Amino acid sequence: MAENEEVKTRKVYTFDMKKASRPLIHVDELPENQGLQVNQTTVEPKDDNNYWNGTAWVSNLVVVYEFDPTQNNLFTGVNMIPQGSVLAANQTFVKPEDGLYQPMRFNGITWIGTPKEEWEKANPAPEQKPSASQIAQANTLKTVAELQVAHAGQQKLNADLMKDNASLKKKNESQAKINADLMKDMANLKKQVATLTTTPAQ
Repeated sequence: MAENEEVKTRKVYTFDMKKASRPLIHVDELPENQGLQVNQTTVEPKDDNNYWNGTAWVSNLVVVYEFDPTQNNLFTGVNMIPQGSVLAANQTFVKPEDGLYQPMRFNGITWIGTPKEEWEKANPAPEQKPSASQIAQANTLKTVAELQVAHAGQQKLNADLMKDNASLKKKNESQAKINADLMKDMANLKKQVATLTTTPAQ
């Protein structure tokens, strides 16, 4: 190639093969003679068509149901793929009927499985035991409740003591008045006795 010869390029569109939807991830201007990777195409997306279905870019995704051929076609999950894609060996558009319960298997035509009620009867849920953190939390709540009860009892006791103290104070004040009156009466009596003893006989 001559030194000044211009290198011809073309736009290459790369999609993400790690995702079932095969979304467009970037566009590059690459040399025309450079080979394409398995996740690249020179087909240009139009409008909002950003999902590669193997032959064209589309805008819609469709639901597929997946199974594991190595496990007697056991149901493995649901996925979304570009409309018009060729199904993989482990995919089908056939939707499982409502009411079927795991384990479900695809027989090539339809899904077969166990009704939920029968499956639950044959596979009762294990007894749920509280975890260590749940037990600790319950004990903490119990302790807090006990402290609240004790605090309420202490508050009542304090209120009763204050009431008793007020009653005693009132009694003491009454007793002090009685004592003062008695002392006053005794002083008067002494005064009268003193007067009688100092008065000369007639």
